[in-house]
Amino acid sequence: MSILRRTRQFCRKAVAHSRRRGSGLAAVIMMSGSGAAAIPAPPAVACELRVTPSAVAGQPVQLTVRLRNAGTSVLQLLTWGTPFEEGWFHPFVVVTHNGRALSYGGASVKRADPSADEYLRFAPGQRRQATLDLADVFNVSAPGRYVVEPRVVIHDVLAAPGRPPRPRAQHQALHPACRGATFEITPAR
Repeated sequence: MSILRRTRQFCRKAVAHSRRRGSGLAAVIMMSGSGAAAIPAPPAVACELRVTPSAVAGQPVQLTVRLRNAGTSVLQLLTWGTPFEEGWFHPFVVVTHNGRALSYGGASVKRADPSADEYLRFAPGQRRQATLDLADVFNVSAPGRYVVEPRVVIHDVLAAPGRPPRPRAQHQALHPACRGATFEITPAR
């Protein structure tokens, strides 16, 4: 349950309790004037995944991931393990063929704390996209239907007025919801 939802439930119970005791107005005034800061909404990042619908075996299979800042604040998104690193440094998708997950053949990187240049700035409403070749890290040479399931994790998201970088111990991850996609590989002639 979200913090906002728990806070609302607590407030409703407190008001109901104080009404039973005859001091409802005083309880509402105390809670609203307590100086408690409003709880910010979590960052809103919309995600879309697209893949080349069909390709000939041995040809590139383009995967495009699009992100959009669907909120009202400027966001800073850490690019680690996302297509926005402009290369495969983490398997942010799972590819299956005939019900079996394919092995990821790309790099895996160990990291220290990030630097400011590893964050992307997204203004409210701004969209960004990155395109990579699935065939670079997955063996998609066998003919048939493939399923791509996203596992995109943004390891750190800062909303304005926050400024990157932030130490790993303070990272706040975001798992944007993306729908999967399918593609077909046809035999080479």
